[in-house]
Amino acid sequence: MWKNVLHTANIFALLWILVINLFHVAMPRWLIFGGLYLFGVTWLIEFFAEKRWRAVRPSKKWLHYVLLIVFFCWGFLYYPWDGSVYFHHHTEQRLPLLAIGLIGLIGLNDRYSRAKLINAMVITTVCSILFLFFKTGWHNVFFSPDRILLVSENRIRYISSHMVFNFFLNSTLIGMWYLLFHADRKPKVWQMVLYALNTLLIFCALLLSDGRSGFFMGLALIGIMVVMEISRWNKWVGTGVAVCVIALIFALCASHPRISTEKLRGDLRYAYWKSAFELIEEKPLFGYGISNAQEEFDKVNMKYVNEQNRYYWTVLHHHYVDSHNQFIQSTLEFGIIGLLLTLAIYLSPLYICWGKREWRLALFFTLISIGQSLFDMFLTGQFNMLYGILFLMTMKIKDDYSSPNPHVAQAASRVGYKG
Repeated sequence: MWKNVLHTANIFALLWILVINLFHVAMPRWLIFGGLYLFGVTWLIEFFAEKRWRAVRPSKKWLHYVLLIVFFCWGFLYYPWDGSVYFHHHTEQRLPLLAIGLIGLIGLNDRYSRAKLINAMVITTVCSILFLFFKTGWHNVFFSPDRILLVSENRIRYISSHMVFNFFLNSTLIGMWYLLFHADRKPKVWQMVLYALNTLLIFCALLLSDGRSGFFMGLALIGIMVVMEISRWNKWVGTGVAVCVIALIFALCASHPRISTEKLRGDLRYAYWKSAFELIEEKPLFGYGISNAQEEFDKVNMKYVNEQNRYYWTVLHHHYVDSHNQFIQSTLEFGIIGLLLTLAIYLSPLYICWGKREWRLALFFTLISIGQSLFDMFLTGQFNMLYGILFLMTMKIKDDYSSPNPHVAQAASRVGYKG
């Protein structure tokens, strides 16, 4: 009995962490960290109560989690020569990499299912979008010429940044598609209808997004999924639909208010990237270390920025400014070694899941993670916890749906069922 309570509390805590990732900016600290503490405590009790160390065996899946741990620990190799101004803060931001790495090596309890996590994301996504539209006003959402600005203001006030919001929405899209078409259990009709309506709602939210990368990635995901499923039925029809989807995506992107030559040319990211590349050219092999890289970047990050943005970031909004690109940041900190480590982390799930049903899930999660990393901090920023949970769900949870009888699931695993 007490083990059932323990396992339920552990699952509840991980769902709590997953959901709260969407509201990281707007939630109080105790609510953000409450789930982390509950999950950590229950997971440790499970580890000792079930003597899990006896069941730990090296496997191909260890590769991804060892890489996460190595990436976290790599900064400490520079510590004797690295500055101390940013080291503690930046290392603390990366603690989820160490935690997810250790959890991935040892595993979770067998009561988890992918459907639990995905449906928690679906409920959270739908509720957050409806709440956002309600606060904006339905008339404004559908008819105001300033609807994108109004939605953006309320999203920042009540939920989170557009990068976090769009990544969560895109992850939910992937999860629903997987449960609909590739899970180990066929969905019921009412589930298909609800998921279709949810997809339409997410599509509307993405159209009203002021974020370009998440907007484009969401459209691309929906397009690719539609083409893939139609191609399974008829490849020629799928080819025709692919042409139409590409044309539609280009048309929608061309009409987006933030996707224009003038807007792209004035984007702060290009100024930051140009400054970062100048530093990388000086130390391309080993980089500067976590803190020294930030200190050096602080000296040059405004070099190519216009006066208006310089005032905003240095006077009104300054804490520290990063390079807004995970691949550039990893190279800046650890040189080519850091870049290769980052690429290996992203690509390892595709190697691990190759030939299995969950490979499709790994592919799409990898695509949106790489896409987000081109425009923001990812492994070393606010996305690392969500990223870790998505791939725990993909690689460490055995069943798409919980079996009504735990013994059935155990028997299936003994005979090597992979779906």
